[in-house]
Amino acid sequence: MNPILKWLGTKGKDRMAEIISTEAANHPVPDDIEILADLTYAGADGTSLAADVYRPKDAMSFPLPIAVFVHGGGLFVGDRKSYRAYAEVLAQRGYVVLVPDYRLISEADGLCEIGDVCASLAYLKAHASEFGGDESRVLMIGESAGAFLALYATALCDSPQLRTALGIEAPELRVRGFACFGGMFYTTRNDAIGLTYRRDLYGERLQDKAFMELMNPEDPRVESCLPPVLNVTSGADFLKSYTLRYNQALTMAGHDHRLIYYPNGKNLTHAFPSLQPGLSQSREVLEELDTWFKRL
Repeated sequence: MNPILKWLGTKGKDRMAEIISTEAANHPVPDDIEILADLTYAGADGTSLAADVYRPKDAMSFPLPIAVFVHGGGLFVGDRKSYRAYAEVLAQRGYVVLVPDYRLISEADGLCEIGDVCASLAYLKAHASEFGGDESRVLMIGESAGAFLALYATALCDSPQLRTALGIEAPELRVRGFACFGGMFYTTRNDAIGLTYRRDLYGERLQDKAFMELMNPEDPRVESCLPPVLNVTSGADFLKSYTLRYNQALTMAGHDHRLIYYPNGKNLTHAFPSLQPGLSQSREVLEELDTWFKRL
């Protein structure tokens, strides 16, 4: 494993445990929200994973839209439990919210990580009605590195050909919209992220040119399998260039998409809508996201 990622992961896990503990101690569950915690399912190769479901307490009255939130953390850190606050505000907007696990880069390569997200979608498809969700109205949300995983999981749900090419199983699930907060879309370029990650993500497949072409999200075989896309970034987002580049690629492809960009504000840092859901701008993004998705 890249020693930089290994060191960051070791340091980050302790910090993540502290965040989760503090959140649990200081943040009571809202009265109108119910949490179904630690629901287990099998990952890409049978590994045991878990997810949490957040829903309004009246969720079983009628089927609600579903939001799947794939957390960030650079693939070397991150935990579904640390995004409780964001999942709760989504649930309060009337969504059944699934926040799944996936293995980190210390445990699995990139294809297994994508496969883990796909496995959570298969679990969702099998149990959506039990949670009060409508599987025909699914919104996928990816934050930072989670956007990279969510993008491919979403495309795989729409394409048997892509599933075969990448060797990843995914359910046939209609995802109506895909939203990205500070997406880490590119993992194969000769930049800091590509040079740091690609060996751990792809291993020997780096020598397979045809395969690596598919790991560029701009490839038409990937882009054409995505639903409408909503990108969110800010001037203080260290990955804003990725979002702006990807947004331009969607424009060139004629893909249905929208960009929400806050050029100013030092407090609007990377992936602020989900990492800082209490900000007024984060609430604005949530309002626009909800309106955008419900029009699709």
